[in-house]
Amino acid sequence: MRWGERWSSSRRREGSEPLILSRRSLPVLTGLLLTLLAASACENPATVRAPEPFFEVWDEDNVYGVLDVALDGTVLLFSLQGDPHPDKRSDGKIWLKRSEDGGETWSKHEQIGESFPLDWETMGIGPYDGSARGKEKHHGITSLGTSVVDENTGEITVFLTSLHPAPVLYKSPDHGKTWSLEKLEMEKDARGFLSVPNAACDPGITIRKGPHKGRLLVPSRVFPKYQKLAENSGYTNAIYSDDHGKTWHASEPFPLDGTGESGLVELRDGTIYLNSRTHTRRGNRWVAYSDDSGETWRDLHQDDELFDGPPDVYGCKAGLLRLDRDDRDILLFSSPTPSLPKRQNIRVWVSFDGGKSWPHQRLIKRGPGNYTWLAEGRRGTPSEGFIYLLSGKDWMARFNLAWLLQVDSPEIVLSWRDRLRFTDDDVYRSSENVEPSRSTSARIPKGTKGYRVKSDADSGVLRTHRFRLPSSQMRVSYNAPSGRLMVLLMDESDTRVRDSHWLSGDYEVDQPIPWQDGPISQWVGQELYVQFRLEGDAEVFDVSFEEVGDDPKPPGSSRAADDDFVLPPRNDYVVGETPSFIASAEGARSFRVVEPRLERIRSGYCVIEGKRQGEVRSRSFSLPSEEMKITCDVSSGSLRVFLLDAAGAQLAASKPIRGGLEIGEPVEWLNGFELAPVVSTTVSVRFEMEGDAELYALRFDDLFWE
Repeated sequence: MRWGERWSSSRRREGSEPLILSRRSLPVLTGLLLTLLAASACENPATVRAPEPFFEVWDEDNVYGVLDVALDGTVLLFSLQGDPHPDKRSDGKIWLKRSEDGGETWSKHEQIGESFPLDWETMGIGPYDGSARGKEKHHGITSLGTSVVDENTGEITVFLTSLHPAPVLYKSPDHGKTWSLEKLEMEKDARGFLSVPNAACDPGITIRKGPHKGRLLVPSRVFPKYQKLAENSGYTNAIYSDDHGKTWHASEPFPLDGTGESGLVELRDGTIYLNSRTHTRRGNRWVAYSDDSGETWRDLHQDDELFDGPPDVYGCKAGLLRLDRDDRDILLFSSPTPSLPKRQNIRVWVSFDGGKSWPHQRLIKRGPGNYTWLAEGRRGTPSEGFIYLLSGKDWMARFNLAWLLQVDSPEIVLSWRDRLRFTDDDVYRSSENVEPSRSTSARIPKGTKGYRVKSDADSGVLRTHRFRLPSSQMRVSYNAPSGRLMVLLMDESDTRVRDSHWLSGDYEVDQPIPWQDGPISQWVGQELYVQFRLEGDAEVFDVSFEEVGDDPKPPGSSRAADDDFVLPPRNDYVVGETPSFIASAEGARSFRVVEPRLERIRSGYCVIEGKRQGEVRSRSFSLPSEEMKITCDVSSGSLRVFLLDAAGAQLAASKPIRGGLEIGEPVEWLNGFELAPVVSTTVSVRFEMEGDAELYALRFDDLFWE
């Protein structure tokens, strides 16, 4: 695989944007603590590792485009370019940029075709005469629609659409080098309308399995009576061709009206998974399946984890992609961050069970994002291993799975609580020119942990992790006898939503925060973080909240502090890490590890003094590989591992582990049990400890996605 070495002046590398560990789900990431136990975690030092993480993002002139990859690996970026319309969609010519080296270099924009005017009067549709809203003249002109690559022939099709499809389309027989205009033959759907495979639908696919192997299947939508104002009664569907794109048939309508912009993939068992935006209601994405290669749909449901765009708009066109693997249904989904107003901070979510759950997401780029399109490179070509993301706000990114699943410094969302103390290990996030301090006053119990400006600096900045604001009544405990302190509330895009007046005073406890621009009630329940500006001798200890009610947990939301949070697959799960790997302990306690052979391990669990036995339970995690290894120390006692399924039922028990210090020792299961059938599913482990047994970590090599 090629992972790229050179960088043009117009691009920049971004190595460690914040990452969100997501929900109550199934599978995966790559190694948080990648170097943890690096030399000693396993007996074979030549353990295969994932490719090096790769990421780049650059400016790309695009407001409305389509992203696809030709059969020879050429990356194709279609877009509308035209004046004077400000968003380049009206009367826009269709242009193409190509990259034959996986995205390292690109051609200039090359025009492949013109928009196509509809004879709407003869057709008896419209009118599109500009006489009223929904009758704008540009609806009478078809332009860039979505695309599909025929994996049987290599031919590329680009549709022309508006509220009604054009009677023609563009085709290329040579991976996008040349194009010709050809006639389109499309049948009406069951409701009597023609489908619109427009550019707000993802590119189509070639069916690879089942009796319809070789079929072209393209996500599309229907505007009833071809009227823009009928969008609320419009619906998602798909079109398919069994003769390499000569004629197209319409699927049954998606089982929910008010939908439209969608993507679809074929799962490894041949099932079609369709994920659609809704235009008429706030909420989550809607999903349905097809067992007949896209002709009919079943099991309509609202995904409880994928939000349909920001909370202040009715959905957003998202990107959907299945990675080309034979062994796993790894899906990617791109969309703006749902906790932010407007369309900002594009993220990519990852599923390892065909869209049933989405346990991992990563921020791709801060700032405006809007519509997105995803594509993957082709095996055996220069594009292999790359994932491409095009944003409708004039930028594009290229990365690999190793980067997407990388955990540099996990960004966690704190649990619902009435006080955020710096004494709590999970509250501190980052700082500049600030160092830990301890209270010396009885007003704030002596020894309470806080933060102050470093002795060689005049000012500093301190940040907490994100949390959902539990109340509009917010207070702060601080000490600033001759210095001063400012409190700022910041959203995930690092935008200041409110700041306080400067505060000073000697050991002030739970002081109400005087906000400069009024109350903060409008942000209650939203994800924010606190930033403190410290000057002089100022130090801060905590913030607290009054009138905190029960946690109004959003549907489908799960935070790293919640019981139903699932840790994604990674190489190492270590006692004492954040978010915590250990969920509970009975008859056992944590202790400080000082063993020099356990580099980077700082905590362990042992049986409480005076007791013979103890039990430690992990939180749920996605089983990363077929072999589990344990790092522990058992001299005269013993330790056993019990594997539990998602419901907590026992799947297997290990043989007793005895002896001295074991680093990366394979766990041996009773009765010939093997982990392979449950790899990538949600599990947890229970450790039963006797005597002087000490537990430090679990280790997994050869993660299933590598």
